[in-house]
Amino acid sequence: MIYPLKTVPVFKQYLWGGDTLKTKFKKDIPGSFAAESWEVSCHDDGLCTVANGIFKGKTLKEVIFSDTKNMLGKETDIFPLLVKFLDAKDKLSVQVHPDNAFAAKHENGELGKTEMWYVIDAKPGAVLVYGLKEGTDSKTFCESAQNGTLEQHLNFVPAKKGDAFFIPSGTVHAICDGLLIAEIQQSSNTTYRVYDYNRTDKDGNKRELHIEKAVMATDYSASPLGQACYDVEDVPGGRMKTLAKCEYFTVIKYDIETEVLFSKPDTRFEMLVCTEGKGTLVYDGGTEEIKAGDSFFIPATMKNYSINGFCEILRSFE
Repeated sequence: MIYPLKTVPVFKQYLWGGDTLKTKFKKDIPGSFAAESWEVSCHDDGLCTVANGIFKGKTLKEVIFSDTKNMLGKETDIFPLLVKFLDAKDKLSVQVHPDNAFAAKHENGELGKTEMWYVIDAKPGAVLVYGLKEGTDSKTFCESAQNGTLEQHLNFVPAKKGDAFFIPSGTVHAICDGLLIAEIQQSSNTTYRVYDYNRTDKDGNKRELHIEKAVMATDYSASPLGQACYDVEDVPGGRMKTLAKCEYFTVIKYDIETEVLFSKPDTRFEMLVCTEGKGTLVYDGGTEEIKAGDSFFIPATMKNYSINGFCEILRSFE
């Protein structure tokens, strides 16, 4: 009963989404576009289901919390992480996420949201928003958000395929158009929008802004430097690079050229996302094919496995 759980994603259709999840990853999105694909999620706003094995059709949350010792390696009532793909055909709103303490106080005990982005693909000249320009204080931030001049205080940085950005809670940020991104984050859906480019929906209504909470939740001392800087390391069968490492998660990218062996303690679950290529996930008891766009939850007590083929894998864990 312990095997890699392939997940069925939950799609979100926001106005900024495109069709790349369908054209690149062959995902069965509803309609002609999708903005987000929640790939590994136990959050009630997007419950993934299991696609394979004896748990096929059950929600990932149901499976995990029926046996947390084997699945998570500990007794707990919280699944801490969430993995997404984001396809930005248009700009996302400028936003900020609270930390754990702020969210617990103001969002009925919801977790805060620290996250990281890995750029799977990008149009030439793509940019994103990472932080505020140096010297922007809470008063300036609040006033410019209210009067529509916030853009002049935002720190825009270039983004290209293969870049990684670590985004602690309290950091003002936004994905801009022409980016396909994998996001690993705390399991939270709390977002404070401060600017949405004055866009309206089909009925002429603007999206709700949360300026007051955003002003309180923002860390004004945050440095506007978001790209992770870790060295590439050779491993038997390929290469690896740590993309992010913090108190909530670690994310490592593997470029697999033949076969890479993975070992881990039996107290740690893992999440795998394939962003390029294809291969075979081999474990004690069987195999699972893995291709670009696929995601898996690896139970804690599944200690060793390997992936062979030619592919790019994001491996994340607490």
